[in-house]
Amino acid sequence: MGRTLAPDVRSSVSSWKRALLAVWGFFAPRYTPGAMSTNLVSAAITTITVVISCLIFGPRLGLISLMGAMTPFWETGRPFWARVRNGLLVSAGLTTSMAAGVLVAPYRWAIVLASVLIILVIALIYYTFVLTLGPSPVMMFYAAILGTYFGANGSVGWAMVGVTALASVLASVLLLIPLLFGVRRPEQRAVEAARRAVADFRRITAVDSGEASRQARNVAFQAVNSAWMTLESAWPADRGRRFETLTAELKAIDQNLAQIVIADSGARTDKRPVSGKAPGVTHRPSWRLLVSHSLRGQSVEWFTSWRMAVAAGIAGTVSELMGIGHPYWAILTATIVINQWVGRRNATRRAAHRTVGTLLGVGVAWGISSLHLSPWWIVVVVLTCAIGQYLVLPLNYALALALITPMALLAVEAGGTGATVATLSFDRFIDTLIGAGVAVAVTWATSWHFPRRLVRSQSARSAAAINTVEHTDEHEGPLSIGGRRARAELQYELIHHLSILDRAVADDPRLTDLAPTEHAVADRGYTTLARG
Repeated sequence: MGRTLAPDVRSSVSSWKRALLAVWGFFAPRYTPGAMSTNLVSAAITTITVVISCLIFGPRLGLISLMGAMTPFWETGRPFWARVRNGLLVSAGLTTSMAAGVLVAPYRWAIVLASVLIILVIALIYYTFVLTLGPSPVMMFYAAILGTYFGANGSVGWAMVGVTALASVLASVLLLIPLLFGVRRPEQRAVEAARRAVADFRRITAVDSGEASRQARNVAFQAVNSAWMTLESAWPADRGRRFETLTAELKAIDQNLAQIVIADSGARTDKRPVSGKAPGVTHRPSWRLLVSHSLRGQSVEWFTSWRMAVAAGIAGTVSELMGIGHPYWAILTATIVINQWVGRRNATRRAAHRTVGTLLGVGVAWGISSLHLSPWWIVVVVLTCAIGQYLVLPLNYALALALITPMALLAVEAGGTGATVATLSFDRFIDTLIGAGVAVAVTWATSWHFPRRLVRSQSARSAAAINTVEHTDEHEGPLSIGGRRARAELQYELIHHLSILDRAVADDPRLTDLAPTEHAVADRGYTTLARG
């Protein structure tokens, strides 16, 4: 006969099992399909950029090029000329942000205030005009706030600005090399992603007309819209037989999506499908719409930006009052945790990941420091951590921080600020605790009233955009200039619409009562788009 465990033993075993499962859940990798191959290319570009910078400027100053060498984070499947334009913008933005930090650095009393203003302005610009995926505006904050630290030593600060400018331009040039082996590859990938999303929507709709179908429809519309913007961004290389073929393929995919939506909604339309030679819809809204959308008091762009600025100001002030030597880490931690509007639980989990990952990274940095490596061996270690963080970041944030932390600490020490790894490590961990705690507090404090307001405000904008499209379709036609502009604006509002609803419900479960009404608005909006 088997032996029966005593109740206290069973309880102990169960507690250990729950603890192990909790630890596994905290560190478990979550793979994002397609991310690894792109990150391998980005890791190679960053490595080459840092090595070249170290050969030019020496290992100590060259390591500061890490900021500019991270430019590949901004590469999100853009065509050749769009990649050129983006590289120039990012290089100019990083350099300008860092120069602003260096200028503020001599005025210690102004650092926190200046950081808050920089964060608010950059965040608003980013969330207003960046319509495709990006690394969030945190890199621009990092450049500016890092400049306030290195700028305490004038020669090091301005040298850092120059190295960052050169490194970001070099990395941007290297980003063009993969396209030499397939100049139309970004456009092809975008069109293929749209085709898969529409096919998934058709398959899911055939067996489920509920929430799964609605989510698949939203994904399909976003994929098709993203593919159109990718093709449009290919200018001036938007000519030639291959480009025309891709455009025709995407028009057919778009028409297929419209037919599925019309059939699924049961709506009737007397309009014929748009021919392959008809002018397409311009999918990027006007800058006037983007600005008016973000500067509203109840816009997600404004809500996210001011919330980051508040968290940064509180974290930086607390760090200063405590006499911590590097308050910029508290500011950065607060903004990184809160840089996107996510639910309270997800924000708390992200703060925990950052804190635990930083603690592990501090241990790694101490271990490396104890070896008393030469400057070139430090370069090797930093590059190993940089490559590792590209590969681990898509899998688990905490484990990535265990690599990012020693990379940052060793690069800062190599920059010649005079601080030891031990001092830097202590400041880094305490500032991380401050920043993470403040970010969680601000997240919870602002999650009780604002989500409902954001949903209602966006719902009104979506309804107004639907009415505008219906009016222009009736009086001008969907392919008129006004009709195409109205459809681009409706597409933009609808993408925001359900995204805001999903995030609001995740932040405040009481808002589930809004879902039926908002889904009806979205259903009407997508049907209106499909009729065109």
